[in-house]
Order: sequence, then C-alpha cells, then structure tokens
Amino acid sequence: MTILKKKRSYLVPAVSLSMMLALSACGGNNAANNAANVNNASGANTAANAEGTPATSGEKVKLTMFIWAGSNQDVVPKEVVAEYVKNHPNVEVTFEESSNSVMYPKMLAGKQADPNNPVVNFGYFNADASAKGINDDMWEPLDPSIVTNMKDIPEQFHTADNKGIVWGVSSFALVYNKDLVQTPPTSWNDLWSSEEFKGKTALWDYMFYSYLSPLLAVKGEELGASYENPEPAFQFWADHSDQIGTLVTSNDQLKGLLDSGDALVAPFSAQVAQTWIDGGSPLAVAYPQEGAISFPYSLQVVKGSTPEQQKVANEIINELLSADALSRYAEATGTPVTSTTAVIPDKYKADPSFSVEEQSKGINPDWDTLAKNSSAWKELWDRLVKTEL
Repeated sequence: MTILKKKRSYLVPAVSLSMMLALSACGGNNAANNAANVNNASGANTAANAEGTPATSGEKVKLTMFIWAGSNQDVVPKEVVAEYVKNHPNVEVTFEESSNSVMYPKMLAGKQADPNNPVVNFGYFNADASAKGINDDMWEPLDPSIVTNMKDIPEQFHTADNKGIVWGVSSFALVYNKDLVQTPPTSWNDLWSSEEFKGKTALWDYMFYSYLSPLLAVKGEELGASYENPEPAFQFWADHSDQIGTLVTSNDQLKGLLDSGDALVAPFSAQVAQTWIDGGSPLAVAYPQEGAISFPYSLQVVKGSTPEQQKVANEIINELLSADALSRYAEATGTPVTSTTAVIPDKYKADPSFSVEEQSKGINPDWDTLAKNSSAWKELWDRLVKTEL
C-alpha cells in the first residue's frame, strides 16, 4: 500500500442521511465501511467451504465474496455465509478482504481480461465503486424473487434495474487525534486552512469525494469550480498542498497515522472511526457545521458470474439484508442501515450520525459525474497536486 509523504450517478440517488434515519428509526441493528472502504489491503481466506452433499452436477458451486477489511466489517458477513454454507454443503465461499480503492481497479482489469471470469462474484461496495460499476457495466441485476428482504428497504435506496441495493448510509466527517489537537475542527475549511493541521492532514489517494466534494460544496462558487469544471478545485488543493502530510490507501494505515500523531486530522467515515475509538484509540469525530458527506453502501452481484453463482449470491445477499443480520452489522460497526425492519442500536442512539438534524445537513456528492470522470480527475490530481507533494 502506497504512502506518499511531503517532499519526499451513482444511480441510487445522492442519498441523504436524513432519509436513511427516518427509515431506520423503525428498524433493526446493523451495517457499516470503506469506507468506505472506505477499507484495507488485499487478502483472501476461505472461511466457509463445508463438505457434504454435492451439487446436482457433482461439483461444488464456488464463489468469491468481497468484504471490507478491518473495523469489524468482516464479522457479520462471515457469520451469515458460514450459516448458509452449513445449510448448503454444495457451496464454497472464499472471502477477499480489501478496500474498494484497491479492489475495484482489480475487478475492472479482470473484466477487461476475461468478462466471464470475475475477480469476485459479489459483495459490499461503497458509493464510489458502485457508481463506477454502473458506468463500467459491472453489475448483474438482483433477483427480487430471491432477494425478498429488499421489500423492507424503501424505494429511494434501490438502483435502476435492481443493480444493487443500498443497505446502509455512513457519513464522512473529520476524524482527529483529540489528545494532540488543541483546537478541534468545526468546519471543512479547517481541513485546508488550519495552521495546526499544516503538514499533518492525511488524505485518501484518489478518494476525491472526501476532500473535493466538501470543497466544492463550501467554496465552489467562490472558486468558480464545479463537478463539470473541477480544475479550480484541484488547483486550490495544489496551492494548499502544504496542508497534506500523507496520502493513504487503507483503514489500518490511516488509523496508525492518527493514533501516533503523524497525522492529526483526516476526512473519514465517522462510523469506522467510532469503532477505533471504542477500541481505545485517542481519536474524536467532528461533524463540520456545513454537514457531513452522505455515503451509501451497497450489496451487488458481479457480471460474468455463472447462473449458479448468481443464485447463491442472491440468496446470501437476502440473508445479509435480514433485520437480524443488519442489526448485528450495525451493532458491530455503527453504520446506520436503511431497512425499515431494523432499529438503531442503543449504544448509537446518541451518535450524531443517527441524528435527524445532523443527517438533514448532509453533503451529497455527484457520484455519477465522479464515476464518469474518474480518469480525468486522477490526471488533474496527479498533475496539479501530487507534483507538489
């Protein structure tokens, strides 16, 4: 995973957290990552491959499921899959644990090399990867006759042609080291202008929605910048590149930097950060006065999977969307969920990310434009900003 140091649409509508809470208030306990994806370095492990009754053809149905690494993101998926495999011994599921920023390029390269042999068959994807996947024709439609728990998720969280389902909505805010930061941040402006954070700001490489989307929301008009004309925003970050100490590509990387004080602040998932705080990290989450970034999470099936693989993937996704599974995911990871049959876990009822008032202020990135212009934005970032680091 790369660390760079100084000198050295989405067709789910831009989902607001306010919509999510109104719906999850009558619901269960579960969801959360990678952050989305936010998320972590690639690694595979076979957590479910029970032997038993063979499939009709005499061969096992083998699938690879993508899950986010770290921050308890793996707990519920592995439990649900283990139970499914126990009841379907002709199925074998291997897990690929990583981040969307690492995994999606591998998936796209694999699709281009052999569209009938996907790198993973199904799994969890954040808003950025989901939007790119729609643009790249990456997803198979879900089968509503199998994924019956979709009925508990309101229509605004469904995608066109059922190419995925939004099960949770996280919020990106400002995560900082509370032991070392003297003046806690209160605004997105602090990210690029605070003297205290100069050279101590960590940003995700190419995760533009986490630092360019808030810039466009807060200063876009002043800069003459927009999603259609992003160059002034990239130039702004180039002019303020002395704020950036490190670019990261994984959750664990970021956690280590913030824990140690090598970085003092970063835009990141409030829910994943809370799991770090619960584990003893000296961190805190600040919700900017301009609003946090609304960040949907989806479950999707990857195109090129065989009919047998698609059926199994749909069945497992249905189990993951159950009120019980979503409740447990929310409990483990702190992510607000969209199911109307799920409820807010008691320990998160005072969490600002579950607050109707806080959610109503959410900043909604233009995921469709971000996906369609990903290459152009990377070129601007590399040419204007990275050359200054």
